[in-house]
Amino acid sequence: MKIRTLLISTLLMSMNSFAQEWEYNESLDSTKTSQVVKYINTHKVDDLLEKKRRVYSDQSLVKCFRIQIYSGSRTGSTESLNKFKSTFPSVLVETSYEQPYFKTKVAAFRTRIEAERALLTYKKKFKAAFIFEGKVSLKQL
Repeated sequence: MKIRTLLISTLLMSMNSFAQEWEYNESLDSTKTSQVVKYINTHKVDDLLEKKRRVYSDQSLVKCFRIQIYSGSRTGSTESLNKFKSTFPSVLVETSYEQPYFKTKVAAFRTRIEAERALLTYKKKFKAAFIFEGKVSLKQL
């Protein structure tokens, strides 16, 4: 019985000790400031946004299957690009940088079957070649 009374009295006292009253005085608050934002030359920003829309609308991308023949250093990528161009001069070849590697990608195929046929030919010269799904702009094709 004593334990129960002690527990109840402790609980009631702790509830009273956590209760606080605090009045906020807005006039004393120094963090409240009002500022006005002015927009200057918004027509220039609108012009730039419109130019960006026109540029990116021209670059419509098409899903396709591509073959990557190299991934590594810049010199290795350039060497594989030159070797591929000399062996297969009529095929699309490009080098791109995706951190931290330079990647040499070739050709663009509509179906995976076409890409696998070409991969058999390219693997004779480039052992690390593989197929991946990517996007190519219509201008490159």
